[in-house]
Amino acid sequence: MASEERIWLLISRALAGEISAAELEEMESIFIDEPERRSDYENIKKLKLTVPDASSTEERRAMERGLEKFDHVFAENEFTERSLFNHRLEPLQRRSYKGWMIAAAVAVLFVIGIFAVRFAMFNKAELPQVLVANYGKRIQSTLPDGSIVWLNSGSSIKYSGYSQSGKREVMLTGEAYFDVKHDAEHPFIVHAGKLNVVVLGTAFNVKAYKTDAFIETTLIRGKVEILNDAKPGTSIVLYPNEKVRVNTEVNIAKKITIVNKQPVADSVITSPGRGVVKPSIPDGAIDETAWVSNYLIFKKEHFTELAAQLERWYNVKISFDNDKYVSKQFTGRFKDQNINEVMRALQLTQSFHYKITDNQIRIW
Repeated sequence: MASEERIWLLISRALAGEISAAELEEMESIFIDEPERRSDYENIKKLKLTVPDASSTEERRAMERGLEKFDHVFAENEFTERSLFNHRLEPLQRRSYKGWMIAAAVAVLFVIGIFAVRFAMFNKAELPQVLVANYGKRIQSTLPDGSIVWLNSGSSIKYSGYSQSGKREVMLTGEAYFDVKHDAEHPFIVHAGKLNVVVLGTAFNVKAYKTDAFIETTLIRGKVEILNDAKPGTSIVLYPNEKVRVNTEVNIAKKITIVNKQPVADSVITSPGRGVVKPSIPDGAIDETAWVSNYLIFKKEHFTELAAQLERWYNVKISFDNDKYVSKQFTGRFKDQNINEVMRALQLTQSFHYKITDNQIRIW
């Protein structure tokens, strides 16, 4: 993992337009491992590129306070001028600077910059936060509005609090199960690829991996409306125990009724008289949400599609030596079993060979 100083040095060099190809590749690698760093970089770049001369006395005073803090930090060092932003206030005494000073300066100005961007551009709205579930991990979190979200392996969401329009909006990549806190005045919207899932208070699952050919939304409780950017003016309404599957290539939607053996209670349960709140998750009875309870389920999936799912679930890399088995279909249901146990079970239905070396699996 790169040091804090190294990360800020790379960011500062990128902002100054002085970053080399090798350093740019290094920075991108850091962003992949630490997505929040990309958010930091984008926020500073936005401040640098889009904040004009302060349009009000209060904004300008905020900027001046930040720059005065910067001047104090580097009073005994040399710095060229206050030109991190496109606009220029009064230039400091002409000086030259060193790389490590830039990195520290960006760290100072980032704190001030966040305030300036919020004040000038977002009217004090919360900056988006990013939640990531890496390969091999599944996580649960509570959003600022009190809604609960579970993220499947290889998934991420970007969210903030309430937008200026009063909506609660989430950007999803991958798969997530949401249990949304009811708020009739503030719709909850999940943006997943070209689909927008609009709810007030409900429980539902959205699967939207970029590599998958389909986007699926499964409703467990409540009611949702699905809008498709590719087909403006049209919508699909889902009721409990229904799901919609949209082909992302041809934008054809299919509504399906799912099998639910028992009703799903609210995820947030309060014990009477105690005020104790705890989340309750699906028990695996519904295949589409069973992953929340650590069930790995697949039905009639081609080996290539299943391989992608196994890669996310177990954080492995699967390769095929030939095309002999790639189109074979598999059905299975596993819980708390390791990748070797799963591969042995799959081998019972198709006589393929495999070898596991570290996190690499070769199939022939």
